Amino acid sequence: MSLLRFLAKRGGGKGGFDVSGRCVRSARVFRRRTMNNDAYHKELLVSQFPMSSAQSKTRNRLLAFSSAFASIYIGYYSFPIVSDGMINSAVYMVEHESNFMRKRGLWRSEWVLSTFPDSTYNTAKKCVEKGMLEVVLNLCELKEKETDEDVKLGAKRVLVMLAQSESGRKRVDGDGKLRKRVKRAAPEALLAPEPSR
Repeated sequence: MSLLRFLAKRGGGKGGFDVSGRCVRSARVFRRRTMNNDAYHKELLVSQFPMSSAQSKTRNRLLAFSSAFASIYIGYYSFPIVSDGMINSAVYMVEHESNFMRKRGLWRSEWVLSTFPDSTYNTAKKCVEKGMLEVVLNLCELKEKETDEDVKLGAKRVLVMLAQSESGRKRVDGDGKLRKRVKRAAPEALLAPEPSR
């Protein structure tokens, strides 16, 4: 070990060793060679390759198509992971005091329920489990001075969607008081849902 320290202090002639015993000069030389002569790590620019306008247009279309396809694919498979957070935030937004936040929460929950079917993603089941049915029902029962008319209409639409789902129907049928409240707020919610086309 003392010989290595001696060589490290002295520089070791052409070579040289660091304290751990590695050869310093050869690593430096290797780095210089790879930086100057390495064809695999050179920066490639699109401007280096001449393309006609038709090729450029085709390239741009392929890039756009592949980006759109990748985002749809990722969105489809990541929605079950993200849906719990979206539903939670929609419930919090609907419970908020301001009508602006209520409208945004109702819009979000209506979009989730209409876009993603309950049979595939269990969105209505998750909404009912998170308490969205009761929150929306409370909004429908608010007096005119306490909320906006748009909020009441949005709440009725979401209430109908939730009450006509399988999990919502089970929840409403299982509780007599809840059934009476739903019937008072939106009688059309207790009707059979329209068949999907």
